[in-house]
Amino acid sequence: MSLRELAAKSKRKGRRGRLLTIKEIKRIKKRGYQAERDLVKKLREIGFKSTRIPVSAPSSEPLPDVFATKGKCIIAFEVKAPSAERAYFPKDQIKKLFDFLSIFEAYTTKIAVICAKFPYRWVFKEVDKIDDYSIQKDEKSNIRLEAMK
Repeated sequence: MSLRELAAKSKRKGRRGRLLTIKEIKRIKKRGYQAERDLVKKLREIGFKSTRIPVSAPSSEPLPDVFATKGKCIIAFEVKAPSAERAYFPKDQIKKLFDFLSIFEAYTTKIAVICAKFPYRWVFKEVDKIDDYSIQKDEKSNIRLEAMK
């Protein structure tokens, strides 16, 4: 199914309750993909082996947006690039992070992280249970990537 058909079929609404155009949907997705690529680059610069998992359609497979390893640590990331003041992470996306991490028994440290790339600012939040989460633009990160081993 093409992006055009997907946009026509779904009733995707923007913040103001109107239907989004195909151009707007592409712009939103592009911003998200760029945030994922930026995170991979940032992780590699501080010594992690990391990769982005490109999933173009919603999937039932437990795949994070990005994952990284360093020593005996594996981190799964759900990434958002909101244009607004808040990023929302529904419970089903968080569950996929934990399901993904459960596959890797060899790693002693498994961390699920949600993050949002606001203009000029990243916010990272480690999550320890399956629930709905949101990140505010002015919120402080509760983890530092550089400190993880």
